[in-house]
Amino acid sequence: MRAAGTILAVVALLSAAPVADGGAPASKVFLTQDEALKLAFPGCAVERRTAFLDEVDRKRSAELAGKGVDVDQRVVYFYEGRRDGKLVGTAYFDAHRVRTLDEVLMFVIDDRAHVQRLEMLSFGEPEEYIPRGKWYAQFVGKGLSDDLRLKGDIKGVTGATLTATATTSAARRTLALHTVLAEKSARRSAAGPR
Repeated sequence: MRAAGTILAVVALLSAAPVADGGAPASKVFLTQDEALKLAFPGCAVERRTAFLDEVDRKRSAELAGKGVDVDQRVVYFYEGRRDGKLVGTAYFDAHRVRTLDEVLMFVIDDRAHVQRLEMLSFGEPEEYIPRGKWYAQFVGKGLSDDLRLKGDIKGVTGATLTATATTSAARRTLALHTVLAEKSARRSAAGPR
């Protein structure tokens, strides 16, 4: 998984966290959104899409994501990568709080609704709370199931428990939203043209 190497290589090059206005440490940016999309979809046409969730969609997403996973999106932006017209994957960016600062992850979901790729774009907490790339690799190939949880298919990580919890919740939230959007699309297709 390239995410692991990218994250570790960039982290190794950082000697001091940049400071934002006001003296608080700024989030470390490892990849821009464009860079992450290029890694995920080399040689593909990438299209940004927007979906609007009604209350039924939001409740269904929360139910699928599971207890303790916040799903409060009303608008979902996602990116479809296509090669020769064929869908290669769908990317979602999930920004969430780890402890007191934010992290942004990109999850690429394949046509079977499994995590195809995971990239960390930015991380606001101290670097020592970033798990090794091998830990992130656990998510690749995983779909939304009861086993997609810490102490299930996902092993915990000493010293970065909050990061592990936040990342696992982000994976569940992303897969739940992807499932709901696929269900909506299937209903629209079944209904036929308007």
